[in-house]
Amino acid sequence: MWKAIIYKEWKKTKWFNIGIWMVAILLLTYIFMKIGRSFRFVGMEHLWDVVVNRDQFLFRNLKYFPIAAGIIFGLSQFVPEVIEKRIKLTLHLPLPKHRAILIMIAYGLILLTITFTIHILTTIVFVQLYFPKEIIISMIFTIVPWYISGLVAYSFIAMISLEPTWKRRIFNIILMVLTLDLFYISDFPGAYRFNIYLVILISIYVMPFVFLSVNRFKKGIQD
Repeated sequence: MWKAIIYKEWKKTKWFNIGIWMVAILLLTYIFMKIGRSFRFVGMEHLWDVVVNRDQFLFRNLKYFPIAAGIIFGLSQFVPEVIEKRIKLTLHLPLPKHRAILIMIAYGLILLTITFTIHILTTIVFVQLYFPKEIIISMIFTIVPWYISGLVAYSFIAMISLEPTWKRRIFNIILMVLTLDLFYISDFPGAYRFNIYLVILISIYVMPFVFLSVNRFKKGIQD
């Protein structure tokens, strides 16, 4: 049964997944070309001075890609379920309570995690060509919260989409905006060095929220 659910989710989201991958490749290509061009025109010493002494972060263009990917993927996966009323059928499959929803959520989180991990690793490999280890570590502590925010955004979109009432949906949207703002407090190099564990804890805490909406949907709550 779980294989059938995964196949259904893939058929529904494959083009969105391909689109996210294309944007990811184009974004990294643009950043790599921009940094390479800067090295050729102003030299390595000047660019290092900008990064080290002026605290300029060269990867700001990555900032909103993960959150956009999480939102788009979540919408592509759960909005059709609600609009076409397929979610009722999904919740009545011969599976233990919430198992089908858990499989759907796991599918989305795993695909996004794979995409984000490859994106981060590719960036690190490229940066090693130009910068020392200290700058790379500082970069990691800055961009990792952005990618975690993509997973959090996906979880919130699932919760909002499956929520049966608009009043609670609006409340959840406000909660999502306030929560995601915590991941974008600063793009200063190494900004989250000392509270990266708090960022990870927030993401783990938020992910089960979707089952609150599922419970309300199954109970038929309309107020």
